[in-house]
Amino acid sequence: MADNAKRVAKNTLALYFRMLFLLLVSLFTVRVVLQSLGVSDYGLYNVVGGFVGLFGFFSGTLTNAAQRYFAIHLALRDWDHLNKTFSLILGIILAFSLLVLFISETAGLWFVINKMTIPEGRMTAAIIVYELSIISFIIIMIASPLTALLVADENLSIYAIVSVFEGIFKLLIAYALMIFQFDKLILYAWLLFFVTVVVQGFFLLYCKWQYPALRVHFYREYAEYKGIFSYINWNVIGAIAQILKGQGVNVIMNIFFGPAVNASRGIAYNINNVVSSFSQNFMKAVDPQIIKSYAEKDEDRFQFILITASKLSYFLLFAISLPLMLNVNYVLKLWLGMLPEFISIFVILVLIDAWFTALTDPLGTGVQAIGKVKVYQILVGGTSLLNLPISYALLCYCEIPWIPFLVGICLSFMMGNLRIYIFNRLHPFDKMLYIREVYFKVFLTSSVVLGIGYKFFSDACDLLGLVVNATAVLLISFTAIISIGLNSKERQLVFRLFPIQRFFHR
Repeated sequence: MADNAKRVAKNTLALYFRMLFLLLVSLFTVRVVLQSLGVSDYGLYNVVGGFVGLFGFFSGTLTNAAQRYFAIHLALRDWDHLNKTFSLILGIILAFSLLVLFISETAGLWFVINKMTIPEGRMTAAIIVYELSIISFIIIMIASPLTALLVADENLSIYAIVSVFEGIFKLLIAYALMIFQFDKLILYAWLLFFVTVVVQGFFLLYCKWQYPALRVHFYREYAEYKGIFSYINWNVIGAIAQILKGQGVNVIMNIFFGPAVNASRGIAYNINNVVSSFSQNFMKAVDPQIIKSYAEKDEDRFQFILITASKLSYFLLFAISLPLMLNVNYVLKLWLGMLPEFISIFVILVLIDAWFTALTDPLGTGVQAIGKVKVYQILVGGTSLLNLPISYALLCYCEIPWIPFLVGICLSFMMGNLRIYIFNRLHPFDKMLYIREVYFKVFLTSSVVLGIGYKFFSDACDLLGLVVNATAVLLISFTAIISIGLNSKERQLVFRLFPIQRFFHR
């Protein structure tokens, strides 16, 4: 137990160092890239490059499946089965890569040329961005079992180090955009493609060195793939839903409003990705422990992690994002030097959506550990799939750009409740304890902090006011979380200065 806790602590620290560095990088690069490309080209890159992300459900699904299988095999020290599983998943990925390439170069390319809103004279640049994005995606997808193996083995320090170097590369890209006079959108796409090749190539070389027992064999028998593919099959629903909620909505917003609104949406999701990394990094360190505790049949620890991780993942995101939300106009103007249309409301809504997602995200990992994903993906994934058609229908009736964000928030709340219901059906679980400890305490804590923060520490007008507001909101959040949100056992952990070190002690 102590070794597990130390490993989680080490991984959490590594991921938080990575997150803080990437936060600084993102704050600089987004501003420079936006100013260098302009609002129109920045929005064009987000929607055309992101269009290929519609096929990202293959990669996401396979990575999650691989992580689940790898974590179980690693927990049992079974390298024979791990090698076989790795080989089978890689074979499936290669087949899907060919399918993605075919669809992208036929229907996908037709859609970009004929249906999307591309500014006059920018079609050539848009196609170059599109083609490089396809190749980048396929490279990442083929390398995804390697990153899944690193996460399953909780070998996240190297993951954090590579991310830091990736951030340095992006700083150099931002500098290149300022000094070179070549078409900046095309240059930006090529440089990002180069970074993708270097990073994924490093993961390949590192895994060959770190895991000498890893071997790849290709199996021709269909039966060998059947078990893994049947597990993946239902996960596809959830992965499709997430991509359609993200990039699918991005495409219809391009159709209705053009690339300028795509730029605002892209910036909002960039902010969301950076802020959400606080809770996501925590979950990245905890996820393997959830899977391994289930594989080892440690029932008490399994449920303890699920309940406590739900609270902590939400509170981490809430405490960091609230000062930004309460002072969003000044922060965006200070950061970007301008306020693109609709950007403030987009940022607020996308962060609220992230709150609801973070709250019950650990239960999703719990379902993956159990492996009974059919009903879960039909109900939860099916609910998320509604985002695109509902958003499109409402936009046809009333062209208000933030409608898809409101739809997403409502569906995320419904999906959270469905996660609790389904997990309770799949595994013995005290549902009322979860609701009391997580939902009730989170709602009460958030209400207190929101009320005080909005009343006294919002709408900063200068840098000093922002610092005062942010500091006050953080202190209020910490006080409320300690006194209201956490129970006595969790409170003791926080006061140890290094809480994660004893996170799993009961």
